[in-house]
Amino acid sequence: MIFWYVLSGYLDPFHIGAGIICCSIVTLISGDLIFRSDRSLILSARTFIRFILYIPKLMLAILYANIDVAYRVLHPKMPIDPGMITVDTPFTNDILRTSFANAITLTPGTVTVDVTGGTYLVHALVREASEEELLEGRSMQNDLARIFGEAP
Repeated sequence: MIFWYVLSGYLDPFHIGAGIICCSIVTLISGDLIFRSDRSLILSARTFIRFILYIPKLMLAILYANIDVAYRVLHPKMPIDPGMITVDTPFTNDILRTSFANAITLTPGTVTVDVTGGTYLVHALVREASEEELLEGRSMQNDLARIFGEAP
């Protein structure tokens, strides 16, 4: 709700009422994504808090990738080597799968092209560097698996 007010910039009765109505609708529609009925409220809250705490790490990864892509595009020799990478994961949770695909796509230089089960097809601007991050390091995958309580 605070986010709504910050973005709107208005604190008159109309915008406060619209904010309450819109936030209520969004909560009703998407509340089960984090707070599922098959899990206790405490476990769901812990997942939500871990996800919120992961966001700064993701933002740093996005910043680093932006700098890397800018360097490669502005470099006179354009040291890019595009290619497709297949990333296999043991993920079964749909929210986790979606979060992982979005995290890959949000990181400049990589785009999730297809997801089939736990297998992701990713287009990378620099295949070797992306393979190192997605297939060898797997930090993004492991972080999200810990957040959602699945084995990495």
